[in-house]
Amino acid sequence: MAAQIFTINPEAFTEALKELPLSAVYAKVSELRNSIAHLHRSNAEMKDFLEASQSEDERREMEGYIRENEGVFASMRERLDMLRTEVERRGQSWIEEEGDGVKEEEKGDGVPVTNGDLNSSSNSNAAGQSGGDAEEGVYL
Repeated sequence: MAAQIFTINPEAFTEALKELPLSAVYAKVSELRNSIAHLHRSNAEMKDFLEASQSEDERREMEGYIRENEGVFASMRERLDMLRTEVERRGQSWIEEEGDGVKEEEKGDGVPVTNGDLNSSSNSNAAGQSGGDAEEGVYL
């Protein structure tokens, strides 16, 4: 017998967010984004299997799983929207990710962003440290 999962209703979720430290709110955002990515990948794999399936029973079963995942995806998107509202209520800015519903051209100028400064000097070494001793710290 499968374990039954009980989810918190949206109103209680919104209220609970108000009590969490900001770091926990951001952790929940990361968790949901990761889960959404896994759902997308899972649905893509199931759709591939569905197309290759010869059995009508297998096709119906896969279609049911895909619909179920789409319902879970919608619920997770709703939770992400609630998290966004809470982050913004606290005066923080929300950072969109691909898959958060923002088109690439809305995110910026299309230039990939990497760690460091795009205009960094050419005397940087492989660890990302500049040639001078003015900066200290750990560079990853």
